[in-house]
Amino acid sequence: MKKVLLATTALAMTAGMAAADVSLSGYAEIGVAGVDGPTNVDDDLQFFHDFDIKFTVAGETDSGLAFGATIDLDEVGDDGPTDPIGAAPVNGDPTEEHSVFISGTFGTITMGDTDGAYDWALSEIAWGTAIADDHTAHAGWNGNSGLDGANDGQIARYDYSFDSFSFAVSGELDDLGINDDIFGLGFKWNGEFGGTNVGVGIGYQDGAVAGVDADIIGFSVSADFNGGFAARVNYSQLDVGGVDVDHIGVGVSYSSGPLLLEANWGEFDPDGGASVDGFGVAANYDLGGGAVAMFGYGNDDDTDRYSLGLGMSF
Repeated sequence: MKKVLLATTALAMTAGMAAADVSLSGYAEIGVAGVDGPTNVDDDLQFFHDFDIKFTVAGETDSGLAFGATIDLDEVGDDGPTDPIGAAPVNGDPTEEHSVFISGTFGTITMGDTDGAYDWALSEIAWGTAIADDHTAHAGWNGNSGLDGANDGQIARYDYSFDSFSFAVSGELDDLGINDDIFGLGFKWNGEFGGTNVGVGIGYQDGAVAGVDADIIGFSVSADFNGGFAARVNYSQLDVGGVDVDHIGVGVSYSSGPLLLEANWGEFDPDGGASVDGFGVAANYDLGGGAVAMFGYGNDDDTDRYSLGLGMSF
């Protein structure tokens, strides 16, 4: 019955969009996961499953202007209604669950649930995935979000590419007058040296967090070597109210045919405070047809996270 309803919905949407493409994709996970640590109440091995479905629509004008939108249906309705002007932002507001873009020779403009220029520019230090994302859940992990989400989570970004270079600017406006507007700037370069693909990213964001002035600057370097080996390094410095927090992260991976192995480590080092670090590992094996066997493990201090299962793309 659910398949019939989804198909009917897709047909109804398509009927009024003769010049547009409508696609439906899904992702599901099944397996087991657990956490062992002194602060974890339920550290026994548990069954784990998840399901995500996404609609993407796209079209193009007669002059070649491309446009489209994406909505992540598994998150819709999880939180309160869209923030009215003057109301306190709701974490995970529905405005953060979809994005719209227009693109042409001038570049691309994206608005909604999208990365700011800082996150857009930097590479993460992990590859592959795990059903519970254990390898990226440790205390030393930094997903490069910068100051994204400090306001209402609705981000507007413009990006443009030429040859091996790309740049982006972004903004996230303050709805309440509590924080500052957040503005970001990012640059990326990709090239090749002796058969090694190299990427460099630099990002900067300025704004406020909980009413306190803040800014962050960071860079990343990635290299894909011959023989299936790859490495990435990230460094950033976050300044919140005059207190600096440095972060460094390193990741390595190896891939051969359907097998992918990866490990990452990260550390946060605040001024005048104790540093925290952690590491994670993951193993993926592509079974074909959209199914991938996954193992993930993460550790920080004396807490362990782990999962084993199957990820399925539709």
